[in-house]
Amino acid sequence: MTMDIPTILFGVAFAGVLGFFAYRAFRHGGIKAAMFGARIERAAGEVTCEKQGPISAVLKVHVLSRDSGEKLVGLEYVAKSFASYDMMPIALSSTEAQKLASLLQEAAHAR
Repeated sequence: MTMDIPTILFGVAFAGVLGFFAYRAFRHGGIKAAMFGARIERAAGEVTCEKQGPISAVLKVHVLSRDSGEKLVGLEYVAKSFASYDMMPIALSSTEAQKLASLLQEAAHAR
């Protein structure tokens, strides 16, 4: 059985991507942590978002840390509906998180 070059290259590329993701999951302590690119220290809490028709969403806040000791804030947006699930991780530095908090305060108090 012979394989052609494109098939072999695809297999090698696929194995490389899979191996890289497995390495990140092992290094950071799980699949979700690999998506953030940092270790999840703890969950700080969550906020249920306004329901948009059949879609329900939750915004979860995590305390993250990198190997260098840098602390980050992780936002995990999870949207669910019938037969669908979407998760988007967002990592913010302390400065970016404070700016976001300020913008949220400003928007919440706008008239």
